Amino acid sequence: MNSLINFGQYIPTGSVIHKLDPRAKLFAFLIIITSIFPAKNLLQVSLWIAVLISLVYVTKISWRIILRVARPVFFLIAFTCLFNIFYGELYRALFTSLRLFVLMIFAIMLPLTTAPLELSDGLDTLLRPLSAIGFPAHESSMMIGMALRFIPLLMQETDKIIRAQISRGARLDQGNLFQRVKAFFPVLIPLFIIIFRRADEIATAMEARGYDGGDGRTRRKPLIWKFTDTLAILIAIILAGVIFML
Repeated sequence: MNSLINFGQYIPTGSVIHKLDPRAKLFAFLIIITSIFPAKNLLQVSLWIAVLISLVYVTKISWRIILRVARPVFFLIAFTCLFNIFYGELYRALFTSLRLFVLMIFAIMLPLTTAPLELSDGLDTLLRPLSAIGFPAHESSMMIGMALRFIPLLMQETDKIIRAQISRGARLDQGNLFQRVKAFFPVLIPLFIIIFRRADEIATAMEARGYDGGDGRTRRKPLIWKFTDTLAILIAIILAGVIFML
């Protein structure tokens, strides 16, 4: 079952974090992200790692699943590390890579603990004041929610295509870089066809249902702000403040 978990996929475990309002999780995520970026010493990053471990324990999500979902970002972390090592700054390379890893895991935890529809509704509510200046708040939140919903499906389709090509004798992992990129075209072409086909199906379904934007739109499950949501934001602010002061 763990092998089917992909980036952007929601894993319901019934934890306290899962039950929080998506707006509270988005607020807490922004607080944590803006606090990790200015971290300048190993003590601050170590404390954020301790917070991350505690968060994973509370969510009841296996580290095996989290690390599997995080595999696509390992390339970015490795590239950042090698880039700093190239300029002869080993400590900075390791520190920057560690900080980026913690940042990415926190980012991954958000879609793992929040359903795409709930995340889209939360973004819609938070961005709604910007509609007064012409910003397409509802459309933007809807696109983000749809992207999170279809990323796991597209990754599964990619895996199926790769397996099908390998069964036909394709050698996707052999040869130099140019040969590997060239051998990957039989995977990209059907993948793009699937993407455009799904996009056309979604557009047809929305048009058939009379979709005309967010005006007058109701929700099947209205968002309700609770005391635990306020408490979660307060905890995030306190943690960020204490770690920043250190």
